[in-house]
Amino acid sequence: MPSAVREQLARQLAPYRRSYPETRWTRPPTWHLTLTFLGSVEPARVPELQTLIDTVAVERRPLVVRVDRGGGREHRGDGVGWLAISTGAGTVIETADLVTARCPAGITSGGPPKRTPSAHLTVARKADRSVLTALETQAHGPLSVSWEVDRIELLRSHLERDGARYETLHLATL
Repeated sequence: MPSAVREQLARQLAPYRRSYPETRWTRPPTWHLTLTFLGSVEPARVPELQTLIDTVAVERRPLVVRVDRGGGREHRGDGVGWLAISTGAGTVIETADLVTARCPAGITSGGPPKRTPSAHLTVARKADRSVLTALETQAHGPLSVSWEVDRIELLRSHLERDGARYETLHLATL
């Protein structure tokens, strides 16, 4: 996501952040579109994933995505709020399906890789029903940005006290 788009969305989300300070809002530098959740991968197997990302990237083309409607799910008071992709969602899911289906067998130490359940941009954690409703109805102002997706990145997440930090292990351009 280009920095200008991150800044624009951060401004749009500012009134939501002020209205719901108890919610754990994701930070703009961490915003990304998840394709597949891998779990723990042995460092020696990372080159296999790099090759996979390169192969899928050659088959895909850059695309414009737009997020412009809120959503989320609530689970025992620990909800997740997001902005759904309205333009480009099908292509994002197709790409996620390709990555997930082509993951090498046994690549993770846990369960098999899982494709993201929907094309979305996560903006809030620990969100209750009032936050999700506000995002869905755009109660504190419009939420809409678009940008060109021109790469696939292999990210390692580091869970820290104030949220996740992501490290790019590999980048392939579309």
